[in-house]
Amino acid sequence: MKRWAAAPAARGRPGPFTLPSGTSVRFALLIAAMAAVSALLVNGTSSVLLSAVRWEEVLEYGDCYARATEEAARQRGSATDIRVPTELDMGDCRDPRADASRLVTAGVSAGLLLALLGAYVGLPRHRARRRGYRPLTGMPELSAYLAGLLGASGIRVRVVFLAEPLNPAVHALAFGHLGRRRVALSGGLLTLYSLDRESFRSIVLHELAHIRNRDLDIAFLTLILWRASMPVLGTLTAVGAPASLLLGPALAGSVLAFAVQVLLLAVLVTLLKNAVLRSRELYADARVVEWEGSADGLRRLFGVLPAESSAGDGGHGLLKVHPPLARRARALADRGVLYEPGFWDLWAVGAAGAFLYDMVRLGPIGGGSQAGPVTELVATVLSGSLVVGAAGTALWQAVAHAPGSLTPARLRRAGLGLGLGLGVFRLLSPSEAFSLASVGGRGASLAVPYLVLTGLCGWALVRWLVLVAGAWGPVLARSRRPRWVLWTVLVVGVVGVLPVAAFLLTLPAMTLYAAVFIAPSLPGAVVFVGGAAVLVFTRVVPLMVPVVLTAVVVPLVGQYVSWRPGARHTFTGFGPPGPPPGLLVRFGMPTALASAVSAVLVVWVGVPAPEWATVGVLVAGQVVAAWWAGGGYAPLPLARGALAAFGSGLLGMWAWGVLVRAIGCLAPGPCALLPGAAHLHLALAVAAVGTLPAWTVHALVVRAHRVSARG
Repeated sequence: MKRWAAAPAARGRPGPFTLPSGTSVRFALLIAAMAAVSALLVNGTSSVLLSAVRWEEVLEYGDCYARATEEAARQRGSATDIRVPTELDMGDCRDPRADASRLVTAGVSAGLLLALLGAYVGLPRHRARRRGYRPLTGMPELSAYLAGLLGASGIRVRVVFLAEPLNPAVHALAFGHLGRRRVALSGGLLTLYSLDRESFRSIVLHELAHIRNRDLDIAFLTLILWRASMPVLGTLTAVGAPASLLLGPALAGSVLAFAVQVLLLAVLVTLLKNAVLRSRELYADARVVEWEGSADGLRRLFGVLPAESSAGDGGHGLLKVHPPLARRARALADRGVLYEPGFWDLWAVGAAGAFLYDMVRLGPIGGGSQAGPVTELVATVLSGSLVVGAAGTALWQAVAHAPGSLTPARLRRAGLGLGLGLGVFRLLSPSEAFSLASVGGRGASLAVPYLVLTGLCGWALVRWLVLVAGAWGPVLARSRRPRWVLWTVLVVGVVGVLPVAAFLLTLPAMTLYAAVFIAPSLPGAVVFVGGAAVLVFTRVVPLMVPVVLTAVVVPLVGQYVSWRPGARHTFTGFGPPGPPPGLLVRFGMPTALASAVSAVLVVWVGVPAPEWATVGVLVAGQVVAAWWAGGGYAPLPLARGALAAFGSGLLGMWAWGVLVRAIGCLAPGPCALLPGAAHLHLALAVAAVGTLPAWTVHALVVRAHRVSARG
């Protein structure tokens, strides 16, 4: 049988399987979250049982930690870097598990991995034996037909076809481990081979598509971890919640929060696992259409299958791993069904990312013991990378294949889901509950403004990922390695987003003590906004500069690389006709020099509060730079305006320092014309802070122009 060639992609767009699907990264996020909590529970239990640690010592340490936390918070009342104290701040508090041998932890972790590997290798054989699967023998015509389908599909791994003769239903199942795949054919399906060859062909191709799409490994690992973890987590929740009443208030709050979080995780994992599996069914159908070059066979099959199989589009359909036939048929006609980012899909992504962060940062045995800056960094990088990867791949697929489905309302719901999922699970973390209980429950009103902030950040991240995907779309369509382009851009985006992610994930603990000990009489929202602003101001350069540059440079570089010779002046935008601004204007250089000279004159004439007046002049220059660079026919006007504003603030502050020093050199004495590192740090801070109001003003102008153009 002739091997099928992939269906040609639409002009200007990558093929349907050119880019990695968002479901693959969501699978990885689920596996990482469940593996982290399983390893934490196993390692934590083994550190107590195998190291002769008494339970009374653990309780005593928890009470001591709560007292030390409250005392440290009182002493840090006037500091801007308020945080939960680490083990080094505990004084006389000593975690008895800290002396647990690391060999014990490593050995238990290795045993857990070996158990998972054994289940991965052995369960397919167990399933075949338990369900009575048999080799296909005595049917040479069928075997030859299946071999032809397998050869034409281009699958290079070994696939063994098995029969389930006692099952009268029309059913097929692909399973197996790496290097040995199996496809089980039911007795009803074998009968269908003689009665309806085309329907038989479509069903078998659908199962081969699962193998070709590499669905089996990630789905099987998720299933193994889910079945191994859920009973243990359910038992711990049922036992831990009542037992927490016997503990001290701080430990009780932590245990109860962990029980609630585990319960929510169980529901989350179940629903997200089923949603991802339903999505993989649609991708398998899309692969069959790509092989066949037509969806007629699948449409005919959906009409042949029993009507009750298409039920389940309501709430109970959330518990099913197969989508209803009506949705599968709609996906054949509209590929946008495959790439619709929903509120709950991204809510689950944010929640799983926050849960993974909480588990990893607690250290290899939990409870914060054996934890430190390294575990904090690993937790932030791992959770941030998987969250951005899961959201980014899903949105890039949607932009590439169904850009019309990404309406502003849908993007708003998806972004809010991502941010709220992260925020809710972060507030429910055991460490936050422990801190809240340590201060008597005061400061709980900070939850609402924190969720508002995470929701806004999630919305901004989703909008930015869509913008980047659109800018880099032509590059993907022309590139021979579009996956490399996608992963490179997402990695750069992760690097820029990580400072904000680390700030958001640690913000509840840092503002909690401000609400309790610094301004207990003020409303929680006021304390939260003020405390967050102070914390941002004290770390504006390491926090804001990477975010601003990443948000601006990544889409602009994609737009520049996307340009073809002769196409540079074919773009249209808002504003009067004319060529795009020049290179100097795009980096804000003219306004930087003008604002620097104006700021020197302001200082020279003796204006009151010259420092603030200087900053005001420089920020005004940034506003002008953003408007100037984003006008004309310029594509991505907001990104261009932000880049010009940042460049104007940075160069303007630097030029102002040089001019002031040059004037000082006119007097007798030592002269240093170039400012030092401290002034460069100040210039970066002014540029980052001034870019925000400049970009806001420019965005309002752009919106007003677009509204007037539509009218």
